[in-house]
Amino acid sequence: MARGRRYAWLVGSSISPSRLPQFLEPGGHTAYGSAVDYRLGKVEAHGPIDGDWLDCGCAEGYYCEALSQRGAKSVVGVDVIAERVAGAEALSHPSNVTFQVAGAGSLPFDDCSFDGVLVNEVLEHVEDEAASLQDIRRVLRPGGRLVLFSPNRWFPFEGHGARLPSNRDLLTVPVPLMPWLPARLTSRFATARNYWPGQLRSVIADNGFEIISTEFSLCQFDRYRWMPKPMIDSFRRNIPRIEQSPLRRFVAVSTFVLGRRAA
Repeated sequence: MARGRRYAWLVGSSISPSRLPQFLEPGGHTAYGSAVDYRLGKVEAHGPIDGDWLDCGCAEGYYCEALSQRGAKSVVGVDVIAERVAGAEALSHPSNVTFQVAGAGSLPFDDCSFDGVLVNEVLEHVEDEAASLQDIRRVLRPGGRLVLFSPNRWFPFEGHGARLPSNRDLLTVPVPLMPWLPARLTSRFATARNYWPGQLRSVIADNGFEIISTEFSLCQFDRYRWMPKPMIDSFRRNIPRIEQSPLRRFVAVSTFVLGRRAA
């Protein structure tokens, strides 16, 4: 469920996802490499990572491992796709990290089980946003934190590609300017939602969370090589400066919302 996962087959092509040029993957894999450190660094800027955590949509479990290394007492990763959970379990993870097959709207945990829930590029894929957020709120302890990243609609590429209604195939290359068009025009082509920052805040607040912070989360270019490496290196060095620039919204692949379950 994480955004920018390996793409399916190109339309009408025999090119496999592993052979796609890296410049065809804007946004990259946000559960990999420097993106993990960058995003969790944003979380730690608001307080230490401690207690019991749930990674909702864990994929291979890289965020689970990083949460453990950064101070979480225990981490449970869940993903609705059994193959991803099997892949996570096949990797070496700390002993306080475990995995289960489960979806965001039907979490197999008691009420008030976790101090924090990470939802990284997942909300845009779920069938029912409200049911998923309310179930996440249920398993959070009072005062527990919701850490949520979802596609930023100011970013000028739709990294999930688009569906072609004529034959139901997927266009698996990034679609320029699609996020900027009215949803009534793109809904029949979209394979995932994207959100204006204020829209994402409202969805989260309407389902029982107090909003602590809303920030932009910039690209890290781990698997996104359409710029020369020196430009990527320069971009990374200047991220703190870019994040203070009015242009930040256009190079932020995601919006980061930090919420809290009210006591």
